Amino acid sequence: MKNKTKLTIWIVIAILAVLLLGLVIYNIVVYKTHKVQNPIAIFEVENYGNIKIELYPEYAPNTVANFINLINKGFYKGKTFYGKDVNAIFATKNADGTEAEPTKSLVDSNVQAGTEADTKYQINGEFVANKFDTNTLKHEKGVVSMLRAEYSSFLGLTEQGYNSASCHFQIMLDSNRNLNGAYTGFGKVIEGLDVVEKIFAIEEKKEEVAEGEEAPAETSSIKELATPAVIKSASVETFVTEYPMPEIHEAFDYNAFLQNYFTQNASVE
Repeated sequence: MKNKTKLTIWIVIAILAVLLLGLVIYNIVVYKTHKVQNPIAIFEVENYGNIKIELYPEYAPNTVANFINLINKGFYKGKTFYGKDVNAIFATKNADGTEAEPTKSLVDSNVQAGTEADTKYQINGEFVANKFDTNTLKHEKGVVSMLRAEYSSFLGLTEQGYNSASCHFQIMLDSNRNLNGAYTGFGKVIEGLDVVEKIFAIEEKKEEVAEGEEAPAETSSIKELATPAVIKSASVETFVTEYPMPEIHEAFDYNAFLQNYFTQNASVE
């Protein structure tokens, strides 16, 4: 009887060992053959349709992490595609036309929204000119890239300009080689390019000029849309892959810098 019991125990152990080995082999095969699917962002644009964007963490991991987090926190809901140039459409402004900037409470649970600590943040540019050599994505039709500031070079603010992106992005409708290696491309429209083209076709906003006065000189290549296209909702599918909180830094205050710069130079004179 004892021998029979021992035999039964050894059979059970053997079966469990075979199952465990099979599970280990299965996991190894899955790990070796599994292809991580890139996240997909979907922007529902009111009265226009959906824009589906494949995000490329292999090119710009921190930019993608920031974009995903902003979408998940509901930041883009109610924002707008507000302008265009000859190559692209631009987002993101508030519905009333004011600038929209993310704050630290969106990325740091220790910062309470609306407090003094909840200041604006920015992220580093992930492109070749900023010593990020792995981003070789070209600015071609459908490519999505981050907008950033172009501060006056004579003031030595190249680094601040390179690292001034936050939430604003553009969708290309034509190639622009001048942006390659100088702006962070991080995704591409895979569905809804016709929606992008419809937004691009919106008439430009006309500046009201009083009778007898001359129209002000144009200072920007970006033309505001007469009727901005509103983002009704934004969502992202990450296919079970978890993306970290983005690495951020305090937003550079260009206006404060200029005020301090000219105050110091005026006192010297």
